[in-house]
Amino acid sequence: MSDPSPIPPVTILIEWENAQDVEDKWILSALTALVAELERQAPHCAEKPRVLYLFDGTATREETIRDAIARAAPGLLDRAQVAFVPTPGLTYYKLKNHGVALTETELVVMLDSDAAPQPGWLPALLAPFSDPEIMAVGGFTFLGYDNLVSRVMALTWIFNLRSEVASTVERRKIHANNCAFRTAFFRANPWPDLPAFKKQCGFWLRDIEKRGIKWVRTAEAMTRHAPQPGIRFLIWRAWTAGLDRDYQAAQTEAHGRLSRVLFAFKFWARKSWRATRRIIGKGAQVELPWWQIPAALLLAYGYQTLLLKAELYAALTRSYAPLPQPAQQVAQQITQH
Repeated sequence: MSDPSPIPPVTILIEWENAQDVEDKWILSALTALVAELERQAPHCAEKPRVLYLFDGTATREETIRDAIARAAPGLLDRAQVAFVPTPGLTYYKLKNHGVALTETELVVMLDSDAAPQPGWLPALLAPFSDPEIMAVGGFTFLGYDNLVSRVMALTWIFNLRSEVASTVERRKIHANNCAFRTAFFRANPWPDLPAFKKQCGFWLRDIEKRGIKWVRTAEAMTRHAPQPGIRFLIWRAWTAGLDRDYQAAQTEAHGRLSRVLFAFKFWARKSWRATRRIIGKGAQVELPWWQIPAALLLAYGYQTLLLKAELYAALTRSYAPLPQPAQQVAQQITQH
């Protein structure tokens, strides 16, 4: 068997916003997995990867990140060129855009601080760039779990299960927690600045598709994302997801208030039915005991119902400005996902 293709110089951007929300064990596990992957790939790297830790300097300190590295991944400082980049109040997508502006390599990778790369992640994410027309690559993220709530979310949230490789490749999605780009291209086409919490990826992707720009998704580039840290966080996440969903609906297929209300109910029915099927049919894949199925269903319905309430609230009370260019060019291309 021939040696793997050499890994070109690359910069890995890691935001430290998620790290402030999830349990420490998931952050430490992600660090351990990252350094293990860099050690595996070291013989194939043209040079040490650059790792930029991006954080809101008003919310955390560099010493906090250094301490986590020292506890879980002391070898990281030997396997990568590590830098720490404080910013004045930047949040998730803006942190990533800022990191790309600082990137000097031709390729840039985005990885969340609570996402643990699986073996083979880095070469799988970068291999498609051997085609000079490929501008972006999306990896495969699945949700970790360790209790009833996280098992329910692993089954019913936005990510596929680890076993659902074929389904993942078919979904036209890029998640900002696990993706790679040609740096010059992304610098000219950053995540859009939208009044939504987590819809930037979808609008961005459909914009580049509308313009005929080539990208691929590879399920071999796997990361395990930390689960939501408890019920309080889940309640907040459901509410923000409902507000985001109404924003997307209003900008795409449901422009009037009545249409947005109807869209909200259709979305609730579809997602509740999906949750039912997956909890009953695939619960064993996340070690969900059969006797916890009723509680799991109640949790899933509760999440979807709270999301519905937020979506209805937004539909009845909020109005939105038109999408900024170039996102508005493809608003009608965005379908339910």
